[in-house]
Amino acid sequence: MKTVKRILFGLAMAGALAAQTATSAPPPAQAPEAPRQQRVFMLKYADARHVADILRVFGYGIQADRDMHVVAVSAPAEAMSAIEDAIKRLDVAAAAPKDIDLVVYMIVASDQLSTDGNLPSELQPVADEVKKIFSYKSFRLLDSILLRTQPGNRATADGVIGESKTTYRFEVQPSAVTEAPQGRLIRLDNLNLTLRLSGDREAGIRTEITVREGQRAVVGKSNMGLGQSLILVVTAKVTE
Repeated sequence: MKTVKRILFGLAMAGALAAQTATSAPPPAQAPEAPRQQRVFMLKYADARHVADILRVFGYGIQADRDMHVVAVSAPAEAMSAIEDAIKRLDVAAAAPKDIDLVVYMIVASDQLSTDGNLPSELQPVADEVKKIFSYKSFRLLDSILLRTQPGNRATADGVIGESKTTYRFEVQPSAVTEAPQGRLIRLDNLNLTLRLSGDREAGIRTEITVREGQRAVVGKSNMGLGQSLILVVTAKVTE
């Protein structure tokens, strides 16, 4: 009797599994991948590698040849239309580069009162602001530099200061001019000043900074020893 019950139970389970298999829906079929097109776009103005880097956001095959000024694209037809439109927007003539005029002031700030030299009147507000932060008692202009360059171009200046034979090297590379509600902003990258003092001493300032056009900005300071510090002030202006 037990054997018969086991057989009947097994038949019932098999029937239930068969019914479940018969009623379960088959997995949906995957849509076939759309055929791809291959096109080569000739560029007139833009850098092919830069354009290719931007186009990779579409997620399709993009190759660039900077020497041939071409971008090769493999993508479905509906995506190719959007890619072609993006290339037209990117491959445009760049605006003429603007000149940037820089005035660099090297100021010596001292812990001691001194009558040896005064600051030009246009720099006095800078000294007043520095006094609010540091306990300097006197300031004098060591030297100033005039430079003209363009965004992306490095500008350098070398010089000798007075009878002390102190030498310096100044470098800067403006990278961008940005329009802002309160005036244009000028980005100064790789700004580096090295001052070689007597006794094999050096004072230096290395930084990157964004300054507002026409503003005299303190970009850094460096200890010169003997209770003195070098303060670097820069002002930048775009020449149309």
